[in-house]
Amino acid sequence: MPAASTEPAATTIIGVVGFTPVLDPYPLGPRLMAELEVRCAGMPEVSLRNMTWSPIHIVQQFEDMGADLPDRIVLVGAASVCACPGRVRAWRWSGGCLPDAAMQERIYEAVTGVVDLENTLMIGEKFGIWPTKCYTVEAELPAETFGTMVMAETRKLSSVSLVRGLGFDPALTIARLAATATCLARGDDRDLAGLKQAADLVPVTSFHHATTTGPAPRRQSQ
Repeated sequence: MPAASTEPAATTIIGVVGFTPVLDPYPLGPRLMAELEVRCAGMPEVSLRNMTWSPIHIVQQFEDMGADLPDRIVLVGAASVCACPGRVRAWRWSGGCLPDAAMQERIYEAVTGVVDLENTLMIGEKFGIWPTKCYTVEAELPAETFGTMVMAETRKLSSVSLVRGLGFDPALTIARLAATATCLARGDDRDLAGLKQAADLVPVTSFHHATTTGPAPRRQSQ
């Protein structure tokens, strides 16, 4: 008989919500995933996930895991409000409930294909898929970030011109996202901005429809 594997099962998941593979330097794109892979090398307890899908699909994926659900999850994505472009902050999810009408709005968005970090949190909470140790690492990205980066790549603009056009340095944001997510995966939560619960979420208002090629849509900045 083959020897039993001595590798520990993954007990922590880092999931990039709204990952897009089509623009390498986008803060939630391939460079972020590559940076996470480097930082998590030698950490067999950590599994990296590309969470491009809608919250409903994510719930189904976690329900299929059954008893193999992780002890800790770190969701990396775009903040719903952008007050300081490029800023990265981390929160610990503490759950809670929303009124039925507000919950239905989020489920409707998810069913229509909208990928949104707060919808993912709330719908996952409703279906009970999150472990007690659930965190978010959020980058504040202006709504036009993806389009600006596409145009910069098309015009072959310099990195200096790109930073000037965006109002932040995407490379620094990627580094901060990866570093913060890795610290949380290791159990280091000293740099949290605080707790986040259902009552803290930004209400569903206007949003950009998801596409198969663009980044996750987000609420309008307030």
